[in-house]
Amino acid sequence: FAGARAARGGGTASLPASAAGPAVLPESEDEAFQNAVLSLFRHIHSKDTFEAFYKRDLAKRLLLNKSVSLDVERSMVSKLKAECGGGYTAKMEGMFKDVELSRDVMANYAAHLNGLSAEERFRVGGVEMDVQVLTTGYWPNYPQYPNLVLPSSLALHKQRFEKYYSAKYQGRRIAWQHALGNCIVRANFPKCPGPRDLIVSLCQSLVLICFNLDENHEDPEEGKTISDVMRLSGIEDRAEAERVLQSLSLGRDGTRVLLKYDRDGPDDEGVPRVKPGEPRKPRKVRRSVSDHDVFKFNRSFTSNQRRIRITNVQMKETSEDRSKTHAAVSRDRLYLIDASVVRIMKARKTLEHRALMGETMAQLKFPATSADIKKRIESLIEREYIERADGDRSRYNYLA
Repeated sequence: FAGARAARGGGTASLPASAAGPAVLPESEDEAFQNAVLSLFRHIHSKDTFEAFYKRDLAKRLLLNKSVSLDVERSMVSKLKAECGGGYTAKMEGMFKDVELSRDVMANYAAHLNGLSAEERFRVGGVEMDVQVLTTGYWPNYPQYPNLVLPSSLALHKQRFEKYYSAKYQGRRIAWQHALGNCIVRANFPKCPGPRDLIVSLCQSLVLICFNLDENHEDPEEGKTISDVMRLSGIEDRAEAERVLQSLSLGRDGTRVLLKYDRDGPDDEGVPRVKPGEPRKPRKVRRSVSDHDVFKFNRSFTSNQRRIRITNVQMKETSEDRSKTHAAVSRDRLYLIDASVVRIMKARKTLEHRALMGETMAQLKFPATSADIKKRIESLIEREYIERADGDRSRYNYLA
């Protein structure tokens, strides 16, 4: 540093004249990228739409542990907060708080389990469960699967955690989000030396249990249709059941733990995914799942990996999904327009139509048309927040 004293000689050592002045640390690659994104973000007019999509993707990264660095995520949120204010990032900051509090809750719950008797710990069958406790208002809405048929050991863990949480935090209700669950299932295959750990979603694990030969004691050659799988697993959404079966039977090499047989009718024998002993390339099966297609346990499955991640087939974001997100943003905008108009009228008590329109547009942080604001003014008049002045239809009075 300029002007720093030498350690021994007592003299001073100074930097070249061109380097004089305060020291500046080099900008990291992550920070440089975030600043570049922020420079583009400043030119976006519909920042509330950006917030809706960013919050949804951030939630997915946090819950599925797909974030490269939590520090980088927090840094980006802090930059958005500095740019748009605390209200813009309140829910995102709440997500980080929930993740941290969940760690404390699970640490206390683990200590609680250690205090149980050996017999009670044995009843769960060595199954470990980690729960993330989330605040409803902070996170996006996810599909509900209330009737899933959980294995007895996991169901016991669920009941035990509900009892512990209800006793510790009285007055709070728990709504389980099974669509976000992940499991590590230990599986044994005839041609694999030793067990394999399958990293799957909760719905995938429940479908795999349907093909557990030791538990079901059924003829493995019969196979199961998608209706059988939905009945045994409790997955009521056919689209989700179809995606799960596709991921387990039609995925990349080394993940096809099930075999799919295409059948056009109940009497059709079908085409297997793999024909044992056939040298030529097997016939290509269709990607869709019909009511008569049969799935069987793949006894010929082999893999050199001990831990195998089987990714579920993700539902592609369609134009309808994007339209729903935009519709939700539009609904929120209506409330913001209402709040702005009421706030202005409460402060001014009486105001002309043109002045009210101008002040409302100045307060809003998103593009709004005159027609949108006029509709909200009419709605506020109907709900008796404001009224038109007697003798002057272009002036409004605030109703306390």
